[in-house]
Amino acid sequence: MALPSFSVEGLVVSRGDLIEGHCDLSLFSARRGLLKCRRRLAANKSSTVPDLFSEIEAVVNPIGEGQLCYLGEWRLLKSRAGIGVDYKRLEAAGALARIISLNARWLATFDHASALFGKALDALDAGAPCETARLKAIFLLVRSEGYPVEEDWRMGWLEKDRVALGNLLFEPIESCGVSSKDIKRWRQDLEKWVVAETDFVL
Repeated sequence: MALPSFSVEGLVVSRGDLIEGHCDLSLFSARRGLLKCRRRLAANKSSTVPDLFSEIEAVVNPIGEGQLCYLGEWRLLKSRAGIGVDYKRLEAAGALARIISLNARWLATFDHASALFGKALDALDAGAPCETARLKAIFLLVRSEGYPVEEDWRMGWLEKDRVALGNLLFEPIESCGVSSKDIKRWRQDLEKWVVAETDFVL
């Protein structure tokens, strides 16, 4: 028995190549988590595929037991074309999308992760420092899942770094006055901590 179709809003976290009349993509939804979708393409090229990192509303038709869905009619809610004009922005957005894709099934809640990811993409789209957006998103996501990243990781730094990290993580990105070299060092160290101390896959 076929599962009923449904409407969903989501962020496009991955998009494959156009192959044999279709394109595979993944949506991350605040209500349903990660959805693996396939978009059929008409021979006359009248059908379109959402861009990577865009936010859409779509009708989704599950196939079989719902492991894969056909992406039906869709409309664009938000475009983030600014990410694609700069390699570093694209790299940072791709890294965050990969974290969401690899860990979606184990997240305690989808809505908070979706909001965090959307804010990080908005910041990158607007030209915010890539390392700052990336570090902040990872930290806040891990903390929202209940891991003691504040107590065990941030508080383990020397006072100078600890204070600077606090300003960076809990203030607007635009107000950050820390060098990108330091932020990258912190981000790489945070990722090592996440791999060692949590169940997240990076």
